Amino acid sequence: MKDCKTRVVLVVAPSVMERHRTLRAFGLDPSRDGIRYVEKAYGLRGWSRGTPYLALHTENWSTIEGIALDQALGALTRSGQLRIANEKDLAQLKESVSC
Repeated sequence: MKDCKTRVVLVVAPSVMERHRTLRAFGLDPSRDGIRYVEKAYGLRGWSRGTPYLALHTENWSTIEGIALDQALGALTRSGQLRIANEKDLAQLKESVSC
């Protein structure tokens, strides 16, 4: 039997409040394994190619840090380094799913 590898999904938000709004919007429990939080553009560096992420209402990120985070997120998404999470990515975080 092979070991189940936990998927990592980034929750990208410039503040703790935005992070909690994003988690609620996608029905995720913040205590689940596999969720990583990124609040600054620098935190987007070093992830494996195609790492999934969640972000909500990026057009409202009006602080300097938020704008930089949005720009970095857009550039890394266009280059394929990061990608928007899909239902398959989220299924493991929402409930127990077999590999």
